[in-house]
Amino acid sequence: MTKEGEDESDSTEPSAEELLENLELFEPYTTDELAETLDTDRGVIRNLLDRLVGEKKVRNKKPPSSPTIWIREPPLNQCQHCEYEFEVKFLHPVFSSVQYCPRCGKRV
Repeated sequence: MTKEGEDESDSTEPSAEELLENLELFEPYTTDELAETLDTDRGVIRNLLDRLVGEKKVRNKKPPSSPTIWIREPPLNQCQHCEYEFEVKFLHPVFSSVQYCPRCGKRV
């Protein structure tokens, strides 16, 4: 049973968080791929992706004469000592963990 003013189809649409969970870091996706994966409409996916871009959790590229490509951004980390927020760039599969804050130099 739905609440008044709520459409039943809204309950089957994925949330922005569900969409984000289906994106691997640094893996490019098209809107069509994501719509097919989540079995929903392209317009719904596009709106969710636009919202995630606004939250800086996803970025997009629009190559000329090609579909838009969506890429998940890495999460921000926050130093518990100075509260500095920084991004971890994964450059090597073994040496990818951060041990020291880039601002204060203390172990995180």
